Amino acid sequence: MEGRLAGKLKAGVMALAMTVSLTGCTIPFINVEVPIDLPDLSGIKLPDINLPNINLEDLNIPKFTLPIGVRTSVDEARDTVLAGKVSSLDQSALVSPGYLTVGLKTASLGAPMCVEGDAGKVFGLDVDIAAALASEMGLKVRYVPATDASSLGTQCDIIMSGQTDNPNHITISGTYVESATSFFYRGSNVVATATELGGKSVGVQGGSVSEAVLNNTGLKMSQKSYASLNEAFDALANGEVDYVLCEAYPGAYLASLHKGIGFAGSLEVPVTSGVAVLTKNAALATQVQTAFDTISQNGILQLVRSRWVGEMPTLTTDSVIQNVPTAETRTTSTQESSDTQATDGTGSEEEGDGSDAGSNAITNI
Repeated sequence: MEGRLAGKLKAGVMALAMTVSLTGCTIPFINVEVPIDLPDLSGIKLPDINLPNINLEDLNIPKFTLPIGVRTSVDEARDTVLAGKVSSLDQSALVSPGYLTVGLKTASLGAPMCVEGDAGKVFGLDVDIAAALASEMGLKVRYVPATDASSLGTQCDIIMSGQTDNPNHITISGTYVESATSFFYRGSNVVATATELGGKSVGVQGGSVSEAVLNNTGLKMSQKSYASLNEAFDALANGEVDYVLCEAYPGAYLASLHKGIGFAGSLEVPVTSGVAVLTKNAALATQVQTAFDTISQNGILQLVRSRWVGEMPTLTTDSVIQNVPTAETRTTSTQESSDTQATDGTGSEEEGDGSDAGSNAITNI
């Protein structure tokens, strides 16, 4: 039965992947109709627990009934989940009593964080985590678009993928996502060395932030430009490039759709984001933090995370590739090589990195 559940989930993943085109780090979604949901276990008959050699733990069935990927069409199911939980929060702390109103950055983020499909359906890592928090708090959940913290307290109670832009104004009640330009390759998760990267081929999305970040280092890699990250990861899976460089979470999402692709380290110290709440709304901030701690400890957060970014580890300073040469080092080395060639009249011009992207080619995330 475990294999049947895995196959069902894989089919959902691939169905979504067919509708996705990742361009840079902003992902347009067209005709998205099939969100990735946990397998429906309601119609599956479990084996008789009295049978010998049957261990229910081996069935890998989630030990919670939270309907991940909650949409308005499943309000009845959510009522069942919430039946045993009562919110202790003063309803005046909420924009809409009885609901945790969640702000999603649908205009600036895409897969795997949040996706807006047909008829206002939304799904993604942010959506699933918000649904888990609401259920833990004994609240229903609804989603609204949000662009910045100005929506807090008026249009929404929390904003997902938020950062503390003003420590006296915003509280981050639980961090769950890290942003960093990162390498992926055919292999298991391991942080590469600068020496291992040198001389290898790397696929990048043309004109992307990641391409510019690479060009601002002294790494000598053969760059291959692609119109989308989908194409770059297909090339990686087919052995056409040794690495792909992109933002960590979109990369991990695409890596999870290909067998045998792992995380290979970041070029930057990761910047963390989480659940943003107004600091002055102390009661709500406290309850959100408590709910976040609970889903972190009971495994729900990890389950949600694994559905969207596979086995990519949480990024820390240990994930950063060490001893990456600076751009100045590369410029000096190239200049010395050119001077030598001009003096002795031999040799050929040093091969460039294959990209002329500059700051004017950077696209917004």
